[in-house]
Amino acid sequence: MLHSLMFEPVNPANEKETIKKIENQLNRNFKEHQGKIIRKIQITTLDPFGYNEKDTTVSPQKGIDKIGNALHASTKSFTVRGLLLIKKNKALDSLKILETERLLRQRKFIRRAIIRPEKITNVKDSIDLHVYVLDSWSLDVDGDISTSKGELRLREFNFFGLGHQVTTTYKRDFQDKDEVGFTLGYRARNLYNTFIDAEVLRDVETNQSYRNLASLTRTFYSPYARWAGEISLQQRYYYENFYNSTIDSVILDPLKTKTLNIWGGYAIPIANKNSKEKLPTNLILAARYSKLDYIERPNEQIDSVAYFSNENVALGSIGIRNINYVRDRYIFRNGDIEDIAIGNSYFIHSGIQRNLYQNNFYFGIDLTFSNYYKDFGYLAASTEYGSYFNSGDVSRSVFKFEGTYFSPIFTIGNWYMRQFVKSNVVVGINRKEIIKDRIDLDGDRGIQGFNSQEVYGTRKFVFSFQTQSYVPFSWLGFRMSPFISFDLGFIGEEPRSFFSNDLYSRFGAGFLISNDYFVFDTIKLSFSVYPSIPGQGENIMKFNGNYDNLFNLDNYNYEEPHIVEYR
Repeated sequence: MLHSLMFEPVNPANEKETIKKIENQLNRNFKEHQGKIIRKIQITTLDPFGYNEKDTTVSPQKGIDKIGNALHASTKSFTVRGLLLIKKNKALDSLKILETERLLRQRKFIRRAIIRPEKITNVKDSIDLHVYVLDSWSLDVDGDISTSKGELRLREFNFFGLGHQVTTTYKRDFQDKDEVGFTLGYRARNLYNTFIDAEVLRDVETNQSYRNLASLTRTFYSPYARWAGEISLQQRYYYENFYNSTIDSVILDPLKTKTLNIWGGYAIPIANKNSKEKLPTNLILAARYSKLDYIERPNEQIDSVAYFSNENVALGSIGIRNINYVRDRYIFRNGDIEDIAIGNSYFIHSGIQRNLYQNNFYFGIDLTFSNYYKDFGYLAASTEYGSYFNSGDVSRSVFKFEGTYFSPIFTIGNWYMRQFVKSNVVVGINRKEIIKDRIDLDGDRGIQGFNSQEVYGTRKFVFSFQTQSYVPFSWLGFRMSPFISFDLGFIGEEPRSFFSNDLYSRFGAGFLISNDYFVFDTIKLSFSVYPSIPGQGENIMKFNGNYDNLFNLDNYNYEEPHIVEYR
């Protein structure tokens, strides 16, 4: 039975079959207890090494496991209790139990969670519940290093078992030994069991650019959440490259900004309010006010179109969010249950942006859809459009489309495999005549590892392809899963037809390094070949090590009223 719990795949294309199979594997049945009054909720938290939440008779036998557990701060019972959607003296709702397990698994410091019903002798109308939580090792140490600079990061995701996050970083410039940077941050999660997070952060780079942040945030963490909002203050000092026509050269100029952001939203259930099979569908109403002030900015010679100007934005949004979750394994982890969001959402964002002493009306839409299809796999698509309107003129328009696909799991010998595909289209219309209002192929929405200051445009198309394996063995919980990948990107401007724009590509292979017990993100090591990178040369070979995952799935995390980002 334990082997099937860890290694037997399920077919998520059939949601009811998937739920039934996983529930059978977990050896529990909530159907016979639906509606019973919850008399007592007991919580057991288990250290990360040598324990099993499905069989509590298992205990660590190895000395290294015992040492690791002794150095680990176990999650407090009240930390877990504050995340429960089920309450004592309330009727048992199996959907809320599954949603509670998902919320627990969503925390980085929790690897697995299971809630079991426990019958009460001679009592038929009540039930006890036992919540088992298996911790992850919550202290994460990582870093980056190159010939020019280095960075060492230390993050604790479960500070003293409270579920709070502490972040510290030390940064060093090897070329100028006097240039040192650091990061100090604290994030208090779920204050007083309200699902409100409070965060303070100071992040200083080696060139002394910095970011200061203070915020209070509550998200629509679940379809059962009725309200969300944020109040945040941010100050930034940073440098940007600008073209100075007077001296015909690119120069580095500083910018300093202050930002205030306030928004609030309310969710109204309009369907599946009392459904025993589906989570509620919500109508969400929200409003937002943000203010951006430039304390230091480029002069008119550099920024002739006033791209960097003070602005006030007042936006409202209305939309429908319909989301459910299916459970599967072998997507981003090896064997552990993963929660995959499926559903659809439709939102309209509209309001006023005021800058340069004029009001610009803004209108935008977001459409998102995802589902599993039997014998085909997971498919998701999202479309965004936004434009400014002023005196009949339409300007700074953006159209974006993003698609994600992964195949059903298939096997080669005793190895599991999946195929991932992602596409990203961005089209800008009537953008400002400044290089900062252009897009490129760099970063996580372009070609991985591609970096060129000579490649930019107003529109692009990127296609990414990755064949991922899942190794059937591990060493001390570490797994190195090989992959091969391919990226293709077009970028250019009007009036050239879309696919006659410049074409760039990458061919790569490597390993995803993960650990079953630790909280750190998957490490991606890859060797890549780039036929051309303008400004660097032809047939460029690079070795990349990072934590980026281009194939993150849309979890329908609600985004406040916003202006479509052009990138």
